[in-house]
Amino acid sequence: MGLFNPRRISYLVFVISFTIFSGCQSQKFQLVSDQPLAKSSIVKSPNDKREYASITLPNQLELVLVSDPTIEKSAAAISVGAGSYQEPKGFGGLAHYLEHMLFMGTKTFPEVNGYGDFVSRNGGTQNAYTDLEHTNYLVAVNNNAFDEALARFSGFFYEASLDENYADKERNAVHSEWTMKSPNDWVILQQLNGLTLNPAHPVSQFNWGNLESLTDKKDKTLHAALEEFYQKYYSANLMKGALVSHLSIAEMKLLAYKHFAHIPNKNIPRPTQVKPAAKPEHLNKIVHYLPQTDMKQIQLKFVIDNNVDQFAVKPNGYVNYLLANEMPGTLASELRNAGLSEAVYADYDADLYGNTGDLTLYIDLTEEGLNNRDKVMAAALKYLALLREEGVNQKYFKEIQQSLQNEFRFQEQISDFDYAMQIAADLQTGTAEYVLSRPYEYQRFNPQVIQQVLDQLTLENARVFYIDKEQKTNKSMQFFLGQYAVTEISVKHKQKWVELSKEFNLQLPRENGLMPSKFDLVPAVYTAKPTQIIQQPGYSSHLAHSALFQKPKGRIKIELNTEVAKKSAKNHVLASILSSILNQQITELQSEAMTAGMNLQINTDKGLSIGISGFSHQQTELLDRTLDLIKHLTIGQSELLNSIASFESELHSRKKNILLNQLFPKFRQVLNLDNYSDKALLAEVTAITVDELIDYKDQILKRAYLQVFSFGNYTEEQAKIFGDLVLKVLPEDRQFSEIYLSPELNVAAGDIFSWQEDVSMDDIAMVDTYMKALNIKDLAAAQLLNEIINPALFNQIRTEEQLAYSVGFFSQRIKEQLLLGYYIQSPAKGLAEVQERIKSFRQSFLDKLKILPKLGFEDYKTSLLNTLKQPAKNLAEEQGQYLADWRLQNWLFDSKEQLIQQVELVSIEQVIDLYQQIEKNQRFGRLLVQLRGNKFIDEPFIQPDGVTIIQDIESFHAAQNNKKSN
Repeated sequence: MGLFNPRRISYLVFVISFTIFSGCQSQKFQLVSDQPLAKSSIVKSPNDKREYASITLPNQLELVLVSDPTIEKSAAAISVGAGSYQEPKGFGGLAHYLEHMLFMGTKTFPEVNGYGDFVSRNGGTQNAYTDLEHTNYLVAVNNNAFDEALARFSGFFYEASLDENYADKERNAVHSEWTMKSPNDWVILQQLNGLTLNPAHPVSQFNWGNLESLTDKKDKTLHAALEEFYQKYYSANLMKGALVSHLSIAEMKLLAYKHFAHIPNKNIPRPTQVKPAAKPEHLNKIVHYLPQTDMKQIQLKFVIDNNVDQFAVKPNGYVNYLLANEMPGTLASELRNAGLSEAVYADYDADLYGNTGDLTLYIDLTEEGLNNRDKVMAAALKYLALLREEGVNQKYFKEIQQSLQNEFRFQEQISDFDYAMQIAADLQTGTAEYVLSRPYEYQRFNPQVIQQVLDQLTLENARVFYIDKEQKTNKSMQFFLGQYAVTEISVKHKQKWVELSKEFNLQLPRENGLMPSKFDLVPAVYTAKPTQIIQQPGYSSHLAHSALFQKPKGRIKIELNTEVAKKSAKNHVLASILSSILNQQITELQSEAMTAGMNLQINTDKGLSIGISGFSHQQTELLDRTLDLIKHLTIGQSELLNSIASFESELHSRKKNILLNQLFPKFRQVLNLDNYSDKALLAEVTAITVDELIDYKDQILKRAYLQVFSFGNYTEEQAKIFGDLVLKVLPEDRQFSEIYLSPELNVAAGDIFSWQEDVSMDDIAMVDTYMKALNIKDLAAAQLLNEIINPALFNQIRTEEQLAYSVGFFSQRIKEQLLLGYYIQSPAKGLAEVQERIKSFRQSFLDKLKILPKLGFEDYKTSLLNTLKQPAKNLAEEQGQYLADWRLQNWLFDSKEQLIQQVELVSIEQVIDLYQQIEKNQRFGRLLVQLRGNKFIDEPFIQPDGVTIIQDIESFHAAQNNKKSN
């Protein structure tokens, strides 16, 4: 949406009053209404061809209906206006636990796995989440199954079984989810935020749920508390919903009445918070947190008035726009240029605490910034003073308003599943008339409400979080590894910040120079598939126009492809450091582009790639400025040292990531034969010099094969200009080679390789994969197998045996290989024991596959075909279906068509044959990656017969590359 994201903004900077620390008296402004204009119908984007209606059923359940005849799958979402804040004390996680239990059957459909099986068989998706003040349930299925899906889904809200036979299993599921995510610093900090606020407010309570919190208490059993919560809060008048379907509005109304009108209305008053989130004794504090990773950050957290109803005048968004700005002279720009920060961003939630909201400033520190934290604080305080004194100005309102109007006018769609979820959630805090447009509404300039927000951003109203490995702590957190301390913000602190602030000359942002003013549409000529408009030695350019969306937007992919980055561990490090520095140096340009409705991305994986998307009018200017920065790149020694420290920190910190988020990067590290171990990379990084980086950048430009792919609102001439601009920065004596593709491990049929690693986490994780040479028939069978096996695997391993929260099967194409595999993260059993349980499932599943009814198989096939044939929702999806072929230089762009053709032909016998090949280890090679946590350090790794243990990445890759060359 651009730099100004009014939904839950996550960008840059606000600060503290520069009296310097307490609020100044608000300026006097002419009174302007802060309420939205009255509307009689749902406000939608002028480009949105879908039909909408809002209805309120007799039981007071409010629904928004969305009719879209083009879609293949229909979706529904119901949000309940009760969440973690409504949990009774002592039962932390009860709302989350209830969310899990609702999937365990209803009185009309009591079979525990019946709902999940039905959704999977009909090409569907199901999910739910528990928030602080609402819980949201979602389902999407093939259109022809929508009626029955709603019959099953609606029962969640009035006739849930809450079967005690599954109580312990779902407690374990909640516990597994908590154990998986609890080591994450962001999860811990979320809990620490509440813990350091008013203990009488529910934000202070533990709300994830685990085996200790979800137990019987002296005066009440867990099941009794569960039933009470369900009976009390699951009332139609607290529910909001959305239906998105191919059906007409009239047909959806009938379905709504049929399935949702009999949910009881218990006339429960909407829950509200009366206890303050913070009292004076909780503010004006420093919270010292010792992170699990090498996190280096300052957070300034403010409790602000709940101004949700002021969305039409957007005071929080206005302040955030100025704070988020990267223009020269702003806080973010000055801190970055001084080498003190890597990123400055902010987030606000106007009703986070129910009766009040939150506004938080995040400053990611460099090593230099960590050593000069007081200087960073001083700059932040001074910038807010500038905003108080000069920041409330109508010119910024006009810029924000234009940006939002442009984005809403040409709004792009998201998946129907996510759309239904978003609408159901947003109805909890707003009216149906503005449920679509509320994030984009900026109806008038109201300086008074802006000043009111600024006046609340004071140290007296703040908690400052210091987060790094050197923090001294004296307290532990229940259920989390977090260690922390709380100290006062002293007079000495304030005096020091005042003095240090004199070193900064901060400015308000200048006018945006990239705002689009032309929205003309070019003729859509190349709509069938991308067309090659240039083919020269070392240079290829393709152009395609959207067949679905007539909008003044486009997406450019530019790749300067070379093998240079992958030649050695040192070059890999050079590429990473160069990427870090380039992304730091383009931050101001990115910020300006985002406000103007464009995105800019750079990475250096296989040379140098540039991605630009959004409004097409100013993209030539944006590309030209980006290329100029690359061509004339200069790097300071302190900038290099900060990037090196950041690189080292990232390698160390990812060992503390959620284990599943360590598993697949490790798998790719082993699979891709041009990757290197962390040890090899760390051995190279400290010796990198500025001259080497500049020389490396020049090598990329000199050795690059140029590929350009322009998709969207571009003429052929404009597309050629993009390539011409790039060619101008490339040397005339360029010595390019053919397109470089990363070599990947080819495991011979019957061979097994295994990577085994002990990790500093508690759980275990493993991915067990099988690979063979690709043919499209096998890929089609594998995709169908994926649809059939996943629900059964999840039900057995997760629901019945409670071995894991995350378990699954996947199948995909990797260039000219077929890859299939199982993955799991488990807190319950060691690797070998988990593997035995999965092995048992695999053996029994073959029998189920053999007796799968023909009608059931055809259902799965229809569902997969519906997914493959579903029209793209936006330009990114439409271009995305061609990108893999483009990178592989398959100019026929027919991979998806071939897959669809083979899926239409595939039989159950082919799927069974493929599955038996895997089980008998015929025609497939096998790669196993195992991560063993502290809790299971004495348990054995999986040791299949004939396995070859990979001792180290570099030796293994060298041996495999030698095989390929021979």
